Amino acid sequence: MSDAQIGRRALLRGAGGLAALAALPSLSACGTGSSRTAGGSGGKGGKTVVVRDSGGSYGAALQKAIYTPFTQETGISVKVLNLDDAPLLAQIKQGRPQCDLINNAMMSHYKYVAQDALETLDLDRVKSVKSAKIPDNQITEHAVGSSFYGQCIAYRTDAFGGKKPESWADFWDT
Repeated sequence: MSDAQIGRRALLRGAGGLAALAALPSLSACGTGSSRTAGGSGGKGGKTVVVRDSGGSYGAALQKAIYTPFTQETGISVKVLNLDDAPLLAQIKQGRPQCDLINNAMMSHYKYVAQDALETLDLDRVKSVKSAKIPDNQITEHAVGSSFYGQCIAYRTDAFGGKKPESWADFWDT
């Protein structure tokens, strides 16, 4: 079976592709192109892009906010793949990844970069990245990050007898 080379680039060209880039924690292009033509299930021979994401309620939100509008705008259907990093990295190394794009955390992203498993994004073809006001440090040569959040660590005042922990050792001392 021979795969035509287009899905990833078509996604990144379309305005829906911009929405996908702006709304995901990190969207990267898998190495070795794997764009597909939809077959059978109502695809009418149209094109399909396969996106790896985590599924669950987050995946359902992505479907509603990004994938469905992208399909409506471009006619390119989005197929979701739930697959852990290790098997996906193995597929990429074998030259046959099952996905075109990866939605993952930036921490995972660096694993893929270290193993040279991602294609370089052509940001000139995604013209709205700059106008989307994504911070420069969230745009890499292989991914565009978003979904920023903050975390903090708190403690129970009663557990310290009215005192504050003075060190990390105090903080973690159960």
